Amino acid sequence: MGVSKKSITRRDFFSVLGWLGLVATFGGSIFGAFRYFLPNVLYEKPSVFKIGRPSDYPIGISEKWKREQQLWVIKNEKGIYAMISICRHLGCTPNWFEDRKLIVCPCHGSIYDINGNVLGGPAPRTLWRAALSLDPIDGQIVVDFNRRQDIEPKSTEGGLFVDESLREVEPFFLKV
Repeated sequence: MGVSKKSITRRDFFSVLGWLGLVATFGGSIFGAFRYFLPNVLYEKPSVFKIGRPSDYPIGISEKWKREQQLWVIKNEKGIYAMISICRHLGCTPNWFEDRKLIVCPCHGSIYDINGNVLGGPAPRTLWRAALSLDPIDGQIVVDFNRRQDIEPKSTEGGLFVDESLREVEPFFLKV
């Protein structure tokens, strides 16, 4: 019952280590070559999209697109507009409170009215409005998220306000 111990020599150890290094190098090169053929693609939501027909929206504020596109669709007696639901303070997502008829940012307490005017909190500007147009073929509203209305607000005791007549212009307001 003799147990033979075969000891590995220094030469064998470095030989195995060298072969492992060579395999790792070739493996990394093959992986890099394969990865080259798979492009880096950033899948983002489209910045121009359709949201339906004006008749699909009742008078008031619709939160149908808030989660998916960061957008509120607001319809009043004069027309329809899309307000971007990104707080102008630090980019948080504010919430609409139907019972108070206010938009409130949960992070830092900015308070907006249904027109996007700042009633309180640290927000330095009013909420943006996105550009709208009607598709001539199917009559749906097309939103261009990258074109934003940003009028210089007036500071009053009640907050930061923009005259609504300045906001009710095309392409940021559709008359219906």
